[in-house]
Order: sequence, then structure tokens, then C-alpha cells
Amino acid sequence: MSKNNLELAVTGDFMISHEFSPNQFPFKRIFEVLKRADLVFANLETPLGREGYPREKMFAFMADPALARVVQSTGVDVVSLANNHMLDYGEQGLVQTLDALSRTGVPHVGAGRNIREASKPVFLEKNGVRIAFLGYAATLPLGAAASKDRPGIAPVHVTTSYEMDATLLQEQPGNPPIVRTSVDAKDERRICGEIRKARKRADHVIVGIHWGVAFINRPQEYQQPLARKMIEAGASLIVGHHPHMRHHVERHKNGVILYSLGDFVFHDRVDMTGESGMLATVALDKEKIRAVRLWPISVHEKLGLPTLGKESDAKLLLKEMKTLNPRETFTLDQNTLVLKVKVKR
Repeated sequence: MSKNNLELAVTGDFMISHEFSPNQFPFKRIFEVLKRADLVFANLETPLGREGYPREKMFAFMADPALARVVQSTGVDVVSLANNHMLDYGEQGLVQTLDALSRTGVPHVGAGRNIREASKPVFLEKNGVRIAFLGYAATLPLGAAASKDRPGIAPVHVTTSYEMDATLLQEQPGNPPIVRTSVDAKDERRICGEIRKARKRADHVIVGIHWGVAFINRPQEYQQPLARKMIEAGASLIVGHHPHMRHHVERHKNGVILYSLGDFVFHDRVDMTGESGMLATVALDKEKIRAVRLWPISVHEKLGLPTLGKESDAKLLLKEMKTLNPRETFTLDQNTLVLKVKVKR
């Protein structure tokens, strides 16, 4: 793009377990989209190491540190490590991941040897536009949150409670409770403060956040208030991960919220029928977001790699987005697989 204009690509969950080539047909087309972008931001869901012991949890992943170069070869410029798998092999696995990415030259946010490092932004500049990246996670296995003296991920602590209607239970015994969720006020103040601080040094702040519930196609109660407060603190774009499903897109004041992009690369879900995802490319200038373009994708059920959708997939995504958030205006771009969101300021 020309000076003072930049295209940012953001992907869904990137769960890698073995080498692959981004030039492999038919997956090459989507990686070409990444390589055409000026900057690419992804959520790396797999720790990269050779040592350590798996945590006692449902799924524990780890991959060879050499795969950091594979991630880089796809066009990814910066990754968030703030997710529920980054400490699958404990603090040792996390530190190996940090080292592998640093050796390869892949900047990372959202995790570190302490809370200060985990919360530190990465600044990248292209075409005269300076971008700050931050990463946070509300999906916190026990011991995963970084602290002053402990490695971990940049945390968003969320309180969950259950509300019962006693009168309704008399008529309908066993009726499920209403789930209430809210963000810890101290964490909210810390995160918004970090966004404000980063915004003073950048034209835009991009926040990657791991949140929500896996395989549920709607955000939880705490997500919209937190996202809006991050936008009000100075973030231009919130990029959500974790549900493995695509959620709606929302404009708020001077920013855009992508609640969930779904999956992107997901090797560990091979031989399973994965949910469709989407890739987003965001056109920015120094002052504002100009447009957000959504590309429907699907993850190959055998190889775990993303393929670009067809025109029929774009029409399906259009219908889905209109249903999820009828207040936003979406259009098909020349009847292709691309969906575009006009951002008015």
C-alpha cells in the first residue's frame, strides 16, 4: 500500500504440530493473502519446546521449536501467546517458546517471564503507520497467569456466578441457571492503562484476546463490556480467539471488535469436521480504520490447513453475519468470497 496506508491481516487460532508448506495447493491461495498484507497478527496456540511435563488437563500440546520458522514462512509478523495452551508443559514449555520465537525473529506478545514482560507491547511500523500489539487471555488454567515473580500469560480474571429464578423452578424443576460473568475490576484498569500507554506511542493499538467458550457461537456476558472499554481506552481493533467458531463483528466508537475468527491452522483437529472460520484484512491509515474485509475459510478435515471459501461460502457468511449482528452493514464484494465491512468515522 502507499505511504500512510497499511493493510493488516489477522487470523484465527494457529495450532501447529508439524511442518507444512504455505505453497501447497489448494492452501496456497490463503497464504498469498497473508503475504500481500503489510503486517500479519496471529494467535499461536501451541507451545514450542522439547522439555517439560504435561499439565493435568484435558488437552496438552507441544511442538518442535523448529516450527517457529514454519509460522514465519506463512507471512506472520507477530503472534499472541496469551491462550489456555501456552502453559500446557508448564513454565518450562513457555520459556522454550519465548526462546524459539526470539531466535527465529518472530515478535510475540501476551506471555513472558513475568507480568511486566507478558504485558509489554510490540511496536511495528510499515508505510509510515505505527502499530502497537498487545495480547491477553481470560482462559486461565490454574497457574497460567503471569505475576511479578512467575512466568505466564497476561491475564484477564473473570468471575462466574449462577442466577436462579426460584419461581420458575417451581414450575420447571431443573431449569438451567442464568450464567453471569464479569471482569475483575483491577485487571480491567490495568489493561486499559496499558492500552492508553501504548496508544501514546502508536497510531493504532491492536489487542488479541483469548476469551469466550469453546464451540459456543455467541460471546459471554463479560466480553462486550470489556471490548468496548478497551476501545474507549484507545484500541482500534480487538481480535478474539478461542471459541473455534466465528462470532459477530461490531463497531464501537473509533474501533472494531472481531469477537472470534474461528480456526486457521489446526493440525490437532485432523479427521474431525471443523467449524468454518474467517480471515480478516483491515485497511488502516494513520488516523482510522478504513474498512474490514472478511474472508470465509474452512479448515481441511484431514490436513488441518485453511482453504479459502467459494462464492457460496461468502454468501453463507454474509447471511450469518447479518443474523449475528443486524445493526452492521455487510456487502458481498463483486460476488466473490470476500465480505467487506465499511467502517464510518
